[in-house]
Amino acid sequence: MIFDLAPQIRGYLTPADLLISVGTFHFSTEKSQLLNGGNIFNIQGEGFTFNLSIQNLSLVVQRNETVSILTLEKIPEKTRLVIFVMWSYSKLTLICKYGNKEEDEVKSVVPNSPIAPPNNLLKWTRLNNLIPTKEYESAEEFRTKIHSCLTTINDKIEESGGFYPFWNIIYKKGKIINRHPKNEIEVQPVVQCLLSDQMLASSIEIIPEFKGGVGNLDFLFIGQVKNRGAVYFCAEFKNAHSEKIYDGLTKQLPAYIKNKKADYGAYCILNYFGEWLKPSDKTDNIEFEIKKTRLSMEKPFVDMIRIFNFNLSKLISASKI
Repeated sequence: MIFDLAPQIRGYLTPADLLISVGTFHFSTEKSQLLNGGNIFNIQGEGFTFNLSIQNLSLVVQRNETVSILTLEKIPEKTRLVIFVMWSYSKLTLICKYGNKEEDEVKSVVPNSPIAPPNNLLKWTRLNNLIPTKEYESAEEFRTKIHSCLTTINDKIEESGGFYPFWNIIYKKGKIINRHPKNEIEVQPVVQCLLSDQMLASSIEIIPEFKGGVGNLDFLFIGQVKNRGAVYFCAEFKNAHSEKIYDGLTKQLPAYIKNKKADYGAYCILNYFGEWLKPSDKTDNIEFEIKKTRLSMEKPFVDMIRIFNFNLSKLISASKI
């Protein structure tokens, strides 16, 4: 088994992020930094391959037998690049944006068969998350643990079909007459339950609805770092259909991080779009747009905040597509 991440993404990206069936990895860089090439991540194990590398000024992503290549030679020099790697049950996608215009983009999309990572890799990541920890070597190690725990929420919901607790379901004479998403405060107990065992094993304290000087933060995580003491991690949850979806990322969460002097934060999108809640044209690709917005934020927050997308929808069945 091989699991290798480039030093630049360790801590931000976790093993579990690359073992999900549908996912997105994004980062920004300068074209000049790609000249030397090399691996960004590489996973190998029992008939499973997933890697991303830079070869001859091209991005190359491989997921088992499927390979997608995106050439960056024609992109202007001294240009800031925003790169997205997206995989699903049906396709493997590479996108590179290098400007604000819609045409300032190159893309490669190839068809992909459904792929399930081997059980030994999945078991390793889960057991690794439950190894008891009392103290962390650094704030980055503390961040990695929280990222790993947050990543498991989608897995647990998908495995159990556990999206129902996130919806308010209205009955009349025993029949469902309406469903609508719960607000962010209503889902906090559910999220806390999904995280509690992992956080307990990791010696991380969770405080929901933390009352700070700039408002109520959805979750404050507290851990102990060696030779430093208590460190803080802020997490803000926002419904994807909220009118304040962008303000939550660019205004609210940075204010909470600054107020609490936290090292890192997470912006967690509660995505209800599916059979029970249809997206509008404005929200049709909300996860991608939010991640683009994050990459346009100023330092230090662009480096401090990570986006998580939690799928809380009842998916549209194949017979209705």
